[in-house]
This record gives sequence, structure tokens and C-alpha cells, in this order.
Amino acid sequence: MSGQRLSKKIFNICIVCIIIIAIIFIAMMLILNYDVNGETNMPFTLSKISIVSAVEGQDVEDANNKWNFNVNQNNDIYVYIEKNSGYNKQEIIASVKLDNFNIPTNPTVGEIKIYKPTVNDTTLFQNLEENEVTELVFEGTESTDMSNLQISNQGGVIGFRCANNNVGSFISNDDEQINHNELLKKMNIDENSLKAEVSFDITIELTSGKKFKAENVVVQIPNENIVEEGTIRKRDYRFR
Repeated sequence: MSGQRLSKKIFNICIVCIIIIAIIFIAMMLILNYDVNGETNMPFTLSKISIVSAVEGQDVEDANNKWNFNVNQNNDIYVYIEKNSGYNKQEIIASVKLDNFNIPTNPTVGEIKIYKPTVNDTTLFQNLEENEVTELVFEGTESTDMSNLQISNQGGVIGFRCANNNVGSFISNDDEQINHNELLKKMNIDENSLKAEVSFDITIELTSGKKFKAENVVVQIPNENIVEEGTIRKRDYRFR
């Protein structure tokens, strides 16, 4: 009888050990899966990226000609960050960082520069040397204020300008008025010479200490038909 009790006790111990080992194994697999794949149900998501492409002629002082413009092709890029309605925990954005800017494909004319938003009553972006950056950090606050590099801590829109400066010069004494949207056409610019790719990383850091990173986000600039139309209001890259 005592032998049966001992056998039963050993059997029960074995069962408990197997259960413990199984729990440890499952826990290790979950940890490994997180390390490999990261967070799958993120509190905030990148919903889309919008691009506004336009042509800008900057006046050049010239006493000998009626019109003299240095022509830039600007691309204002907006990143939309939304709260994930399927995430059931409260999280707060501490900051959103855009960095590691790279130009995998360069245009054959002009020079690519990255600019931060500027505090200005009339325009959000200006191609000024003091606005040129290699990274941007938007602080999480109560509301979004792009000019002051702030984003709502529950999601919002952030942006930067990717400008192709010094595409060329336009000089004229014949035109009575100048429509900047027609400058590239008047200069006989080939649209293919303007095409480029821009890549960058997006890192969302939460007040809880969690970080979520989208690496090597690639967009193509400018929007199509920029030579013909001069301003293309929006093209969306959607993430879902």
C-alpha cells in the first residue's frame, strides 16, 4: 500500500514538473518571439504619409533683366500618427523622432536639403540655412503645433520639407507676369531629372519608456506631373 502511495506521489511530482517545464518553455518562446518580431499590437500607428510638391522661384537681384529667379522644387512631407483603437491600455507619446535621412536615388539636377518647420504666420516651411536639419524631434504635448515641433501626445501630424534646391535659373525680359507653376515648363526641365527617393527612420517614444521604430521609410519625390502642373496638392502613402 505504501508502495502505491509512493508511486502516486512520484507520478504527481512528475506531472507538476512537466507543467512547470511547459510554462517555462511557453514563456521563453513568447520572449523570443517579442525579441524577434517586436510589439505586434502597437498603441500608435503610422496611418499615412502625404506629399505636397510645388515649384518656387526665388528672386535674384538683377538690374539688367526684368525677371531673374533661382528655381527650387519643394516637397512638403506630412506623417500621420494615429492612436490604435484596438489597443486597450493608456499610453502617452513623449516624442517622435525623424532621423537617418538618406537619398538612395538622387535627382540629376539640383541639390536635396531637409528643412524643419518654421515659426511664420504665412508659410510653414522656408528654404533657409537656419532651418536645415539632419534630424527632427517632435515633443509630445497636449496639442499638435508643427511650427514649434510639437505633436499631441495622443497622435497627430508632423512634417518636414525635402527641397530640391537650385534646379536652375529662369531669366526673362518678355513675360509681363510670371506664374511660378509654369517655371519648370518654361525652363524645359525634364521631369525624370527631378525624380529622387528619400528614406528616413521614425521612432515613437512613450512616457512609459517603450519605443517603436519604423526603419527605412521610403518616399518618391516629386509628385508626378510636377512640370506640367507646378503644384500637386497631395499623394498618399498608406500603411494600412
